Amino acid sequence: MQTTRRQRLWTIQRSTARRLTDWRLRVVLVALVVSLVPTVASAHARWFTPYGPYWEPEWSRIWSLPVLLALGAAAGAVTVLAIGERLTRDPLWPRPPVFQRLEPAAPAILGVQAAITLIYAASQMTLFVPNIPLPHSVVGYGVAGIVVVAGFSFITGVLSRVGALLVLGLFGLAFAYGSWYEAMEQVLFVGIAVYLLAVGRGVVRSEDGREEDRTALSDWLRPHALTILRVTVGASIVILGFTEKLIAPDLTVAFLREYPEFNVLGSLGLSWFTDERFTYTAGIVEITAGAALISGKLIRVVIVGLWIPFNLGIAFLPPQELIGHLPILAAIYVLLVRGTEGIPAPGERSSQPSPPAGGRRRPDRRASPDAHRPITSRRHARRPDDPDQRRSPAPPPARSVGYGFATDVADGPQRGRA
Repeated sequence: MQTTRRQRLWTIQRSTARRLTDWRLRVVLVALVVSLVPTVASAHARWFTPYGPYWEPEWSRIWSLPVLLALGAAAGAVTVLAIGERLTRDPLWPRPPVFQRLEPAAPAILGVQAAITLIYAASQMTLFVPNIPLPHSVVGYGVAGIVVVAGFSFITGVLSRVGALLVLGLFGLAFAYGSWYEAMEQVLFVGIAVYLLAVGRGVVRSEDGREEDRTALSDWLRPHALTILRVTVGASIVILGFTEKLIAPDLTVAFLREYPEFNVLGSLGLSWFTDERFTYTAGIVEITAGAALISGKLIRVVIVGLWIPFNLGIAFLPPQELIGHLPILAAIYVLLVRGTEGIPAPGERSSQPSPPAGGRRRPDRRASPDAHRPITSRRHARRPDDPDQRRSPAPPPARSVGYGFATDVADGPQRGRA
């Protein structure tokens, strides 16, 4: 009798262990899928597939189950990030000191990498991307020339704000040379142009130390530059998730036929994970990532979690993949090092994270640039009624060149810190 009970117990334990093993294996497989899907999510299917009827989105799929799953996943991810930000009490968490050293190059990296993509596309007689061709005519060559001028202004920093205005005009022109949804997929160039229009490239004039082509419009846009950049980049990712995957699955399936190695699980023999299911999974991940960027919640966590997988596809595709993704990679770099508010220059005030409950915030002695300045004694103080004591001209205001917002410290503090 005892032997029978022991056998039953052993059978139950064995079946339970087998179920646990199967469950853990499924979790590992799901984690593997989630980690590898951004690789194909970042690849633009229209760049590497011939033109065909599958290019056009099927708008009737907008009410399909994959779209509903994507919206639910995006809402859930934003909720989790909002809770995490509330727990950390810091929207810029984490704050490694290296970000302060990486930040000064942010505008230059954004301008140069965007310029490389713009000039390369113009050399191929396309606007922004390969799927928006320019006509081989006088007008088309003129548009390509304008693109090159804007790109060189970003590289040199000379009249970079004029180049940004040109890019904004070129975005409007994209609706004339491509489908409206193909133009909207490149809305990230609007964010890049607005950012450089507001911030500039940090180039200053040698004769007076003032910033190149700074205007009242750029000063007005400066507080909103990071937000516009973040929202447009996230919107571009979300739109691509719809127009290339969820409502145009045949397009990505055609891409996977050309590059089957992107469906890793299918290549390993898991026949149930078809190219169509992989396409839907990639679209859900892409839309979730874009929504997380738009929300601005724990933005650095989102970018760090997606940066590596979004770069993996570059090694498996032609160089066009890298050239075409340089603008979005540069924009993500800016958002990574600057967060949602920006990093102040040394000596500027910055917003501090909320103190822990029941605790006191220690005074920031570094907030004032005069905190450690020695006090002049009265004996050596100047007397205003002394004719021999002439007041020397005031020195020019300290500058914060290269910290993203190249501006005078006297213009006001910048928010945020690394």
